[in-house]
Amino acid sequence: MNNPITKLLASYFAGAFGLLQIVDIAIDRLSLPVEILNYLLILTVVGFVGILTYSVFPSLIKANKPNVKQKKSIISIVVIVMIFTLSVSNIFLFRESSLSDVRNEAYSSGFALIDNLTENERYIEAYQLANSYHEKLPKDSLVLKKLNQSSLEVNINSKPEGASIFYSDLDSDEWVFVGKTPTKARIPGINSGARGYIKFKLAKEGYKDYLSLTTAGLIGRVSFNKEKYSLIPISHKNTNMVQVPKGPTRLFVSELGDLNIVNLESYWIDKYEVTNEQYQSFINAGGYKKREYWDIILNEDGNTISWEQGMSIFVDKSGLNGPSTWTNGTYEVNKKDFPVLGISWYEARAYAKWAGKSLPTIYHWYKAAMFWGESGAISPRSNFSGSPSEVGKFSIFSSYGCYDMAGNAREWGTNPHKNGNRSVMGGGYDDDTYYFTDNFSQHPINRYKTNGFRCVIIPENETNLASADTLIQSYTRNFYSHKPISDEVFNIYNGMFKYDKTPINATIIEDRIDINDAWYKQVVEIDAAYNEERFSLNIFIPKNENPPFKTVVYVPGSGSITSRNSKNLTGNRMGFLMRSGYALIIPIYKGTYERGYPEFPNYVENKSKVYADQMIMMVKDYSRAIDYVEEQDDLSNSVYYYGISWGGMLGPLFLANESRIKKAVWQVAGLGARETRPEGNPLTFLSRINKPVLMLNGIYDQYFPFETSQKPMYDLLPLKEPMKKMITYKSAHSPPASQTSKEVLQWFRE
Repeated sequence: MNNPITKLLASYFAGAFGLLQIVDIAIDRLSLPVEILNYLLILTVVGFVGILTYSVFPSLIKANKPNVKQKKSIISIVVIVMIFTLSVSNIFLFRESSLSDVRNEAYSSGFALIDNLTENERYIEAYQLANSYHEKLPKDSLVLKKLNQSSLEVNINSKPEGASIFYSDLDSDEWVFVGKTPTKARIPGINSGARGYIKFKLAKEGYKDYLSLTTAGLIGRVSFNKEKYSLIPISHKNTNMVQVPKGPTRLFVSELGDLNIVNLESYWIDKYEVTNEQYQSFINAGGYKKREYWDIILNEDGNTISWEQGMSIFVDKSGLNGPSTWTNGTYEVNKKDFPVLGISWYEARAYAKWAGKSLPTIYHWYKAAMFWGESGAISPRSNFSGSPSEVGKFSIFSSYGCYDMAGNAREWGTNPHKNGNRSVMGGGYDDDTYYFTDNFSQHPINRYKTNGFRCVIIPENETNLASADTLIQSYTRNFYSHKPISDEVFNIYNGMFKYDKTPINATIIEDRIDINDAWYKQVVEIDAAYNEERFSLNIFIPKNENPPFKTVVYVPGSGSITSRNSKNLTGNRMGFLMRSGYALIIPIYKGTYERGYPEFPNYVENKSKVYADQMIMMVKDYSRAIDYVEEQDDLSNSVYYYGISWGGMLGPLFLANESRIKKAVWQVAGLGARETRPEGNPLTFLSRINKPVLMLNGIYDQYFPFETSQKPMYDLLPLKEPMKKMITYKSAHSPPASQTSKEVLQWFRE
């Protein structure tokens, strides 16, 4: 046997072992996948065996009688093989030992931290931690569970392909690269359209960046529907505009939620508010001198004035034509990229015509502004600072990548209001944050210092423009001027909610439906207190607690009106109650689920007797549910009210007219401004409540604005703290469930 073979093996061993050590260090320092080392180890062993096979073994076979020198070489080779085997084994063992430390860390503290981060909707941090464990422990099922708890795997496609995918935290401008389209990737968050908002970006050379405020769940919906994100070439004529796709559009805005869904064609909307520099171009082009750009002008009394009179009104501080905030026919120095402010609706319309565009309808504006509940992410990060800023300075954007939809400038829309006003949306820099989600209007001649606008391009084939530009009835109300009803009047109204106590005639429809390891469901049918009707109670009973159970009777949100199937109710949203030993009852109230009827199509208040009677029947259904509770040995007579959204809004009706309720929680509730018959109006009964009430609200709620709806409801409760309590969250109409559940349980237990 030749000595060079020994040297070859020794050299191979030294080089391979050194490389393995370097790679091992690099994996830890650079957070590279552990699989790299595993594959390298396998290749190293294969290479070592190959050298032995093709260099050493043939020589041994050919040698008849090994001499002393050959024997020494064989011994050297054996020693090298043993050292190599031990070294490789040591790396494996060290790696396994290291992984054991990682696993211990994950199990002992990492998982709890991930749970805490997800409960507080810090999904990016939770995902990053879970993914760091998954990269080192790819086959660990518990680690994978935490990864799925904090992220969603989705397909992402674009047109054209090859776009780079990024995401970012809402408060950061640092983008995390995900991959290139088309690809399957993990995005931090959960399968929800209103939880875990992130900034999302697609970028490709030669195209405008696609920007979106979205969630992993919404990206997953795009994936599920096999849709592609469309990128717009930089060369496209609609510079600094974004394209909003066509489709049915509903308004998720206070007091506008009952307006019809309008199917819009795809349209373009300005990415930013119109700036001083852009408006200056309009003035320089003779915009105030060309009548063809101007609508018929009405003064504040509703009378038509001449075009010349209008031009004499639309002047700046120095008397020259221009916005009310300008001087000498121009804007302040260094303010060219600020939104133009101090603009009337007529001036905004004239500019839009000059630019070949138009002002948006409420449907076009709100669709571009938010998909549903993004107000909790957008409002607190927008310019409500008290001073205007450059457009786009506040780096939060909307679902379709529009900046400053909330704050900075109030933005004019086209929709007329019955009071002669025009829609104005988003709120200005000196407004409260709830302006983004409330319904406001101003007289079209108003030139307030925060009035601005952005434009849209609506295609000629838009057949539903008239529907989108619908006339709006403005609903505003000074709740604080409401006078409490007298005892005599209350007794009259309260008598409408009373009924003769008769047997409930309970029939078990489904005795025991296992939901999970913590509770089961029972469906019982009982007699209603009116019209010889019967209705069902969905009863969720704890498995791991002993009766009698305190009972929570729930009043649902408005989705129960349009749904026609209660068979799928599982109680999952209120699972924290059953896990804490409470029984939960969800009655199928008149007007909800299978008991819906055409005369009561939605939750919106109105002055009809049908609406008032509907409220009375619901309260009677609630009271009959308590009648059932009182006949059950397994259910305690301590009954708690829990209403969410619509169910919270209606809370005063139930608490004032049903004395057997011990405590109540009104979640994401507020007062509605529309008029109703007094016997069906929660405001009528607000002053008659004498049981403890907890209100849990999102301060950026798009249905019940804080200042004009939530706060009056709380202030007008006649209770004194701590009999009443209000907790607000920095969220829209969906506060974090992990936090509200804790407050509900604490309130019921105290």
